[in-house]
Amino acid sequence: MSIEPSNTNPVLSSRRQISPLWLLAVLPLAALVIAMFTAVDSGGSEGGQTSHSNNFPSPAPVIFIPPTRLPTLTPGVTPEQLSILDQPVPDISLTTLQGESIRLRALQDQIVFLNFWATWCEPCREEMPVLQTLQNEQQANGVLVIAVTDPNYGQTEEDIRVFIERYNLTLTIVKSSDAQFYSQFGVAVLPLTFIIDRDGIVRYRHIGPLTAEDVGTYLDWVAG
Repeated sequence: MSIEPSNTNPVLSSRRQISPLWLLAVLPLAALVIAMFTAVDSGGSEGGQTSHSNNFPSPAPVIFIPPTRLPTLTPGVTPEQLSILDQPVPDISLTTLQGESIRLRALQDQIVFLNFWATWCEPCREEMPVLQTLQNEQQANGVLVIAVTDPNYGQTEEDIRVFIERYNLTLTIVKSSDAQFYSQFGVAVLPLTFIIDRDGIVRYRHIGPLTAEDVGTYLDWVAG
């Protein structure tokens, strides 16, 4: 039912009578367009992540390296000044699990792989066989692996002993909870390895687990 306007103009009256018929013809098309936009919007909200992921793929997965303690910087000293690369190894003594003392500066004439690790570090577990093989194959050539760990950081000495037995390690395992020592080497992630040449100079730093190829490369570089 339509309500006629008070204006009796025949042209206006005719237009208002035709208007409902025009709407009936357009409404189905409008409904179709609205439905299409609704579907697109719904697809975008529900599948938007997949589409975005396809257009902007995530970086390749990387090995998770659990963080260890952050080094405590000495007041007034910049991180660059704390770098020990191309410097003599600090004159530090470390203690093995058996209570023996090892002085780093007394290890001249040997190539030392000084490795920082922990029992709870998954990449450390992956590289331990590499370090053990290095020790087995190169010990006669004056190569020494020293693996440093902190028995008071997420583990105990018993945990360390169980780990050694589980992986059949005969490496030189030393323990240290000296924050200054870790700071000197800038230990922020594990595993971390420093390669010290036969003159007692810290030549290279390797962040993350070592592979057999890495070991071979570092040995060639130090020998050269």
